[in-house]
Amino acid sequence: MAGSPLSYLNIIRDNAIQLDTHIQHGELKPVFLWQFALFIILPVLALVIPRRRSTRYVRPFVFVLIASMALEALRSRRALLCGNGYLIGLTVAWWLIWSATLLVFHDVEKDFLRIERTARTTRTTADVTSERSVQNGYSRTNDGHTESLRWQPYPQPLLRRLNWSLGLLFNMRGPEWNWRISSMGPLPSSVESQLRSRPPSRYPRGTSKVTASNTGAKIRMRTVVFNCLKYYLLLDVIKILMMHDLYFWGITSPPPPPPLLLNQILPPGAEYIYRILVTATGVYGAVSIGASLNPLIFLGLSRLFPNAARSLTAAPLDASWLYSDSFGPFLAPVLDRGLVGAWGVWWHQLFRFGFTSAGHWVLSLLPNSLATHPRCRRLVMTSVAFALSGFIHALGSYTQWPDTKPLSGPFLFFILQFVGVAIQEFVSHVVVPAFLYKYTGKVGKARLPLWLRRSANAGFVFGWLWLTAGLIMDDFAKGGLWLTEPLPVSPLRGLGFGYGVEGEGWWCWNTPWFRYWDGGSYWERGIRIM
Repeated sequence: MAGSPLSYLNIIRDNAIQLDTHIQHGELKPVFLWQFALFIILPVLALVIPRRRSTRYVRPFVFVLIASMALEALRSRRALLCGNGYLIGLTVAWWLIWSATLLVFHDVEKDFLRIERTARTTRTTADVTSERSVQNGYSRTNDGHTESLRWQPYPQPLLRRLNWSLGLLFNMRGPEWNWRISSMGPLPSSVESQLRSRPPSRYPRGTSKVTASNTGAKIRMRTVVFNCLKYYLLLDVIKILMMHDLYFWGITSPPPPPPLLLNQILPPGAEYIYRILVTATGVYGAVSIGASLNPLIFLGLSRLFPNAARSLTAAPLDASWLYSDSFGPFLAPVLDRGLVGAWGVWWHQLFRFGFTSAGHWVLSLLPNSLATHPRCRRLVMTSVAFALSGFIHALGSYTQWPDTKPLSGPFLFFILQFVGVAIQEFVSHVVVPAFLYKYTGKVGKARLPLWLRRSANAGFVFGWLWLTAGLIMDDFAKGGLWLTEPLPVSPLRGLGFGYGVEGEGWWCWNTPWFRYWDGGSYWERGIRIM
């Protein structure tokens, strides 16, 4: 492929040249680092200012500023870094939702509590018992002082309020907050005992176990390092496969990839299934390794530099129960709950609290009779979650450089997942009970055999995803998402396993990420994201 007129590296270079040309002509604008900094500074300032009668409009006003910045960025700001511009739109869309969650949908002073360390100088029998269960919770002795955990509301001192607000802003799953998402499971019992009483939570908790609640930080750290290496190698394999397939270059109607050249031997649809699997594995690996950076950095550094971690924040960063896996179990949720189990339990729940907060806000606008009706609530919460998922991924598609189809691609894909969930729920709760009643005469007691229910759930999940995956998969490929090099060093390509891949070698990041740009005006100069 390296010598062919259609070159993988030439496509990347051509995209960069075309984008620079449009920016030079004023048709598009570059993305600056200071803009991302401003997206962070504005909500932090709004959270640090207490809500009083004289300041009650500060947070809504700041949200309007963030929304106006988001609209301007989506309309004209473009970059090739981060998935050919994909993460520009996705990040801006998510930050808009997250800012609304913290500044509009909630009153942080009333709604949120954070678990923090507190030093105690008096020791009781309960303290000694708690110290003996370090691996199950969090307690230690430091210079004769016992550290325990407590719920910390919105603080009054400015520096502590700033630390508390930053912790809230950068928590997507809320492991140490009272809104800890249900997929992370309840807190370990020893932590609950130290907290004395669980604070009232706005949303019900799940009953699943915390992945690492009964393991020490050392064991958790070893698991994280192993997972990072595993996902790193997985991404290297996927990237090699994609570089051998013109489909992942964004080429329309490409020939079959090399592993499937003998199409006459393989069954129909093998090429489509192959590309679904490669795409899904690429997304899974990228999200997994990205999520692994959180425990790798914060858990690792807090263990290497415990005193520095304590001086920076009161949150127990070295507690293993803060760092559960981003993905849940796969087999049981799919077999027992079908499509809703695949999306609501197995798939990553990084955006869950933002979605549920928006859903509750929508319910607050409805008449009380509808807002309190169980089926209506479930319908609203599910539809809002999938609509916002489609919104986020559609805007990611929109800010990519090539001509994509955000509405008929990613957005439609997620809306159809809601349709699939609704179909499966209707069949399992209405059609099947009516069928069983007709032939057994029993109401609410007769059930299909377990093997049949699980087979039907699994068949529906894989069948529905097979039918709809092309909508988002084709948009990913056409938009150039996979032209991005995710790894700085490629062990497989360096060792020669990527034979035939153009530009193969150990080092992969050969183009600059940032460059100084001067557009002539004060607001159009700074460090540009390439």
